[in-house]
Amino acid sequence: MDTKIKVGVIIVDEDGRALLIKEKLAKNPTPLWNIVKGSHDSGETIFTTAIRECKEEASLDVTLIHSLGVYVSEEADKRRVQFNFLAHADGAGARPASAVEQELHGESVLEVRWFTKEELSKMLPEEFISLRAYELLRDWVEGKEFPLEVCKQVDM
Repeated sequence: MDTKIKVGVIIVDEDGRALLIKEKLAKNPTPLWNIVKGSHDSGETIFTTAIRECKEEASLDVTLIHSLGVYVSEEADKRRVQFNFLAHADGAGARPASAVEQELHGESVLEVRWFTKEELSKMLPEEFISLRAYELLRDWVEGKEFPLEVCKQVDM
């Protein structure tokens, strides 16, 4: 079975709004909403992966503040284990990375936008790239947050 570790991040601003990215994937030509997320790279901790993805996809520096749990998805011969975090944006200026930067990282982010919890609660699963992203946002809107310390990097 092909198992990949993913990291997802809901970035919030000083007003408590969440940042979503509108992304176009090769497997789905229609741009859909997503959270900031990406693959864990060898040599990184899940924490540094989360921080890197926020910079790559939304051009934001962030501070991780909570864990949002771990989601596991399986189908046929694929498994995705996604560690999720809540992060505070350190400053303003969320924007998609430049075309050159996106090509370098294999991204296709067309838009970034801040949403209130009320706006998120009215969105439908079909508006999102994946059910994982939709479920994570629903859980966060419902207040499901955990101490960041539930995730711990331990040497082998």
